[in-house]
Amino acid sequence: MAQTTTTAHEVNMHKLDVTDLRIAIGGRTIVDRISFSVAPGQRVCLLGESGSGKSLTAGAVIGRLPSHAVVDGSITVGGTEVLGVAASRRPDHARVATVFQDSAVALNPLVRIKDQLVEPLRRHRGLTRKEATQAAIDLAESVGLPDPARTVELFSAELSGGQRQRVCIALALACDTGLLVADEPTTALDVVTQKRVLDVLQTYTAGERTPSLLFITHDFGVAAELCTDAVVMRSGEVVEQGPLSTLFTAPRHEYTRSLVAAARAATLEPATARLREEPAVAAEPERATFLDVQGVGKTYVVPGRRLFSSPEERVALEPTSLTIEAGERVGIVGVSGSGKTTLLRLMLAIESATTGEIRCEGTDVRPGPVRSLAWYRRKVQYVPQDPASTLDPLMTVEALLQEPLVRLRVPGDHAAMAAEALESVGLDEGYRRRRVHELSGGQAQRVAIARAIATHPDLLLADEPVSGLDLPMRESIVGLLQEISRTRGTGIVVVSHDLSMVASLCERTIVMHGGAVIEDQPTLQVLTAPQHERTRDLLASIPSLDRATPQLVGAE
Repeated sequence: MAQTTTTAHEVNMHKLDVTDLRIAIGGRTIVDRISFSVAPGQRVCLLGESGSGKSLTAGAVIGRLPSHAVVDGSITVGGTEVLGVAASRRPDHARVATVFQDSAVALNPLVRIKDQLVEPLRRHRGLTRKEATQAAIDLAESVGLPDPARTVELFSAELSGGQRQRVCIALALACDTGLLVADEPTTALDVVTQKRVLDVLQTYTAGERTPSLLFITHDFGVAAELCTDAVVMRSGEVVEQGPLSTLFTAPRHEYTRSLVAAARAATLEPATARLREEPAVAAEPERATFLDVQGVGKTYVVPGRRLFSSPEERVALEPTSLTIEAGERVGIVGVSGSGKTTLLRLMLAIESATTGEIRCEGTDVRPGPVRSLAWYRRKVQYVPQDPASTLDPLMTVEALLQEPLVRLRVPGDHAAMAAEALESVGLDEGYRRRRVHELSGGQAQRVAIARAIATHPDLLLADEPVSGLDLPMRESIVGLLQEISRTRGTGIVVVSHDLSMVASLCERTIVMHGGAVIEDQPTLQVLTAPQHERTRDLLASIPSLDRATPQLVGAE
């Protein structure tokens, strides 16, 4: 990686130079005098936990800062100063292509994929409409979209999350720039789709005729799969930078060491070692069945694709049977669209099953009003994926914790029960008066867990509870769920696309694909002797620091 101090000649050699950058909002310094560079043919990642300032730095590079942000320092792209210059006013050689985290927001839902690709191809490459249409199909094929001629005729809502993200990469490549910025482009994707997106970025960046890459992530493992150099940020400052192989094998700063440790903890090896040391589940006393799912399936009726065509049936979940024992920790894993969230919604009794039945301790569970299901809601509680969008922003934390106690008519001192739940998740009384917007992502997830355990449920159903969190925070939340299960005897069912997270928490793992259960085994057996090809695909797609390190060393 280039040195921070550069000559005028060296500046022109770099696709990006950030020098002494400071960004302040509302009088508070968010990014504090940072410097780094990206050379032609280089993939550099900005690495750090949530709130470190990396996304704001990326916003300054692409010219999309909040209007009230105060900036100084220097950012040059292709040797041209662009700090404070809107993206639309930059010269062609100083333009920056971008792949955003949320592809559903980045794409226009009312315009076909083909037309969204044709526009930048005509504008930046000077192609005719016919040439641009063919180029759009070629781009779609190059990023791995299936049946590209048909896919480009679809709207974004008709694509999966991974397909949408590959369309966003195709859009960035269509802009024909020398620098591409990817801001957490794989955070919301399952590990199989994530690997495909990383493969596309690796193929189409940092080549002789492809753009250099600035990759923003909080995941050391993902960074190691793709990038050769890293800039580690914490609290708006650069604490360390250099080749990823050096940062991984000999980190100098304590914070970098903590990121490496968290990345190692998120791999399969520690979970496998722990499970080998634990006594086998079969050796434990037999536990009573708490939740019994028998032949449950779900079919949706969707409109036909053509005008006046008959409605079509779409199977989201094949008839499925499984049992959850009292106090058991179970993971349900699979790629996007595998049916795991549909199964969770049926277990939560917020949707009706097309076939089959669910029984809780021998009693039928069916969707209904709060009053008729109060007994079940007291026993089974839900931990959402995104608490910031599911918790009422107008209510204080204390009110959020007491609400289920009041609505479900739980006897006892509600204020004391809420305080106990808050303490159980490691938050002190100072958080009682805060609202959701005053919490970090990890704090909001802890509040969501506290709200769920306030009723002292027998089972928690958690939907991707750590997918949006950085690795240190993820490790903290997984540890918290383990502690709740151990001290309270609470069973936990976790739905996730991340097999490594499930392995660190759950004693049993259910693997789903295409709306069906394809494997249901003790977690150790799933990790060490998977029976199904799709399970092996999930295992192979998990980022591995040990696998990436030799590649990094060889790339130097």
